[in-house]
Amino acid sequence: MNKVKLSAVYITKDAGAYFRASLASVVDLVEDIVVVDSGSRDDTLTLAEAAGARIYQRPWPGFGAQRQYAVEQAKTDWVLVIDGDEVLRPEGGARIRALLERPLDAAAYALRRRSYIGRRAIRHGDWGEDWVLRLLDRRRGHYDAGDLVHESWRCAAPGQRLPGLHLDHYTFASYADMLTKLARYGRLNAEQLYRRGRPIGSRMAMNHAVAAFLRSYVLRLGFLDGVDGAAIAWTTALGSFMKYAIAYEMQREQP
Repeated sequence: MNKVKLSAVYITKDAGAYFRASLASVVDLVEDIVVVDSGSRDDTLTLAEAAGARIYQRPWPGFGAQRQYAVEQAKTDWVLVIDGDEVLRPEGGARIRALLERPLDAAAYALRRRSYIGRRAIRHGDWGEDWVLRLLDRRRGHYDAGDLVHESWRCAAPGQRLPGLHLDHYTFASYADMLTKLARYGRLNAEQLYRRGRPIGSRMAMNHAVAAFLRSYVLRLGFLDGVDGAAIAWTTALGSFMKYAIAYEMQREQP
């Protein structure tokens, strides 16, 4: 089957157990695979080379800057931004192929993904209806270099949702893995919040934490996922609490 004029773009550092499957899910679809790596010590680069990827080594500047650099290395104007723990479903690849073989209506398309803890699919809560803007015309937008974490595509033209379920996202191997990543992202989220320069009140950490838990577990029916839904709601709440608490602490420490 012919490949479409599309580049798959990764940013990596020790991409993990699903990187082989992720590469295999795109290699027959795209003309070009770009991997921008920031110091992997596992088999990430070996797998990328075996898949025919073009590999760039670059120190880590933050998610926004690294993602933008990766997009700029693509050979095609349309890019599929994908993470090493995401696997493109066959039906997702078929929808993307059909889309790119006709005139396009939008400058970017959101793909729907299903997330997992271990091998357990999460169908409710904050992860239940998860759309990510990942199919992009790189000529018509950019990632902000100031985004240390949770980078977003800035695009003047409106994006659209591509119907269907496209990506499987193997987010966390276990509950312990959730806590490990929470600690790593908590500081980045706090620093990004602090850099905005807005006043952070002493009650904001608790208010945001309670709101995050109620949204995930109650309003978005996370309780229907049982213990997994509770674990997601609690860690989301804790992450929100630490984001505002650390930023508040940084603000208090300033002269």
